[in-house]
Amino acid sequence: MARQSGGRKKKSAFSGLSVVASAVLLFMVALPTFITLAVGLLPSMVAFMFDRSQGRTMSRCIFGLNFSGVAPYIMEIWQQGGQTASVATQEIFQPVALSIMYGSAGLGWLLYLAMPPIVANVLNLSAQRRVSELRKRQRGLIKTWGDSLIKEIDRSGS
Repeated sequence: MARQSGGRKKKSAFSGLSVVASAVLLFMVALPTFITLAVGLLPSMVAFMFDRSQGRTMSRCIFGLNFSGVAPYIMEIWQQGGQTASVATQEIFQPVALSIMYGSAGLGWLLYLAMPPIVANVLNLSAQRRVSELRKRQRGLIKTWGDSLIKEIDRSGS
């Protein structure tokens, strides 16, 4: 977590207490939505419990895609007239629904694992291209000023 001056930890606006309060409120007001979220977001909850990295990047990556897999089923429950727990459980415990919800979380995990090497390769290629451009400019300067420029730089120790 980010630190404020004085060594204290900065309070997060999305603290554990607010999550619990929101879950209790959702449980009381919209039980079918709560059931769908609780079952569908299990991979995100597990990732959040085990992710101890600063910024919780793994949890964020998994949650984003996991929620995108759960959202259509929440919307379907909201659009149906019967807001009952039985409708929600019948809807989410279908193999296709669980596959989509948990599969999207799996894609989030794969994205989390695959992106660092991809970004490293892109940065490496960018640096290599920059070195090649600088060497090309260096050759142009040597062509313009001659080899005496290199000897002068070597003598000055710069």
